[in-house]
This record gives sequence, C-alpha cells and structure tokens, in this order.
Amino acid sequence: MMSLLLHLQVRGQASGKDLARQLEVSERTVQRDVDALVAAGVPVRSARGPAGGYSLDGGYRTRLTGVGLDEAGALAFLGLSGPAQQLGLGEVLEGARIKVWASLTSEARKRAGDAAARFHLDPMRWYGTPEPVPCLSQLAEAVWRDRRVRMTYVRDGQSALRDVEPMGLVLAGGDWYLIAFRDGRRRTYRISRVTAVELLDEPVRRPAGFDLAQSWLDTRAELEREQTAVEVTLRIAASALPRLRKMVPVHGQDAIPVSVTGEAEITVAFESEVWAREAILSFGSAAEVLSPLAMRERIAAELKATSARYGVSGA
Repeated sequence: MMSLLLHLQVRGQASGKDLARQLEVSERTVQRDVDALVAAGVPVRSARGPAGGYSLDGGYRTRLTGVGLDEAGALAFLGLSGPAQQLGLGEVLEGARIKVWASLTSEARKRAGDAAARFHLDPMRWYGTPEPVPCLSQLAEAVWRDRRVRMTYVRDGQSALRDVEPMGLVLAGGDWYLIAFRDGRRRTYRISRVTAVELLDEPVRRPAGFDLAQSWLDTRAELEREQTAVEVTLRIAASALPRLRKMVPVHGQDAIPVSVTGEAEITVAFESEVWAREAILSFGSAAEVLSPLAMRERIAAELKATSARYGVSGA
C-alpha cells in the first residue's frame, strides 16, 4: 500500500492496470489496497472510463518514504538501470527511485524530470553486447559483505586459482572489472575471465582511506604508461586513421592525424608484436608496412597464407 501511495504521489494519476503492472499484483489487489487507504483516511479518488484511474485528492502528500538500507545502497545506480540489473539490484533500485521522487516537492520533481529528459548516460560501447559475466553477482555479494574470495581466473588461455580481497567493481567501456588486493598488491581482474567464485569466511582488510574511483584512475594511468613493444611505419589510407587511432596506446594517439586526405605515412607504436600484426592485417589493402622489415615480411607471409587458404592463384 505504501508503494501504491508513493506511485500516485509521484505520477499524479494512474490506472489500475498500470499500478498492477508496476507493483506486480492483480488489479483486484490494487482495488482492495485503495479501499484500505481510503478507510485509513488517505484521500484516494477513483474515476471510471478510458481517461480514469486513481489519484490523490487535494495535493495530499506523505513523507513516510521509508528508504531501506538496500535501497539506499542502490541509489548509487540512479540513471544506470542496465548495470543495476546485471548486479541484481533492478527491483531494489526502482523501489528507491520511487521513494526519492515521492520525497521531492512538485517543483523539485519537475526539475529532476527535466534533467532526466535532457541528459542520458550510456556506459556501453558502440556495436557491442556486454561480455558474459556469470560470476558478477557472486563478486558483487563479496564486495557488499567485505568477504575474501577464491576465484578461478583465465588469462592467456591458462586458468589459475586466486585468493583475493575484493575492494570494488568498476564498469568501464561496457565491461566489468574487479579491483582487489592480492598478496598486499592492488590488482585488476576482467570479470568476464572469472569462471568460478567461492566466498571465503574471512573478512576483507580494507585499507584506511581506500578510494575506488582514484584506484581505478591510477590503474588506467599505469596501463596507459606501459612501454610499447614495437613501432611500425605505415602507409595508410586517410579513411582508416580514426580506427587506427583507437588501436594504439594513449600516449601514441596524438601522433595520428584524423583530418588528412588521400594517404598518410606515419609511425605508430603498438603494445605487442602480435597485436600490431592483428591490427595491421585488419585494414587489408588500406595499410602497407614500410618498416621494420621483419614486420613487413611477417605481414606479407600472413597475407600469402591467407590467399593460399582461399585458393587465390599467384599468391
């Protein structure tokens, strides 16, 4: 009944069908709850017809919103319903949202609605679906409960057990990451590579003053400062430059122009020789390796092998 009352306070008027859908009950239950509210002195009006429904009379308001502890925790995900659903917080977040809106004055509610209509945050990357993260909810539970975990982590095709102290979860570019301490050192784990999780009956020793947001910024900076393994000079079509820019480390991106025409001859850095080959091959005939000679020969050999696989003569 409190949820029904808060829905009416926020929306002004709602049909029995809409309320039943929002509250996941039958329309008959909505009617019984409305009758109970009226009997308790709450001025709920009902109107029949296509434009009818239930409404609160005379600007009636209640401030008994009763935001619970779980709902308070879910407020961090306001505006991020997708990630909240992945963490199993969808229903809790909706309950918190309706209570927060109900606590606002009509003017403040209108201002919040205007902001929501003008700004939207989408944390997912273009042309991609989220990576499977079957262990996300277990890791989220460990984070909430401040419990150590033993997890199976796959890297470079090899799996290994890791006992870690979870500090927090980060959603970046559509992918989930775990920030944790292992053997006293901060580590970052891509959650899609976690295949099994066991919560241990051991508390996490959270460092005093630990800041998850700053820790993630530090992690990003460390990765972006990593030394590059190989530099390659390319002759590449101007149309391919914007995509190439996204394939190289941050500190090398400014060397790639994106507003030239025709072809460009540039030297770019890659994180590894394997990644350099894969990236260059993805451009097909739009890119040609000029140096180093060893890289040019590897690319040529790969192209010959590809031509042979497709039965192209003259390879």
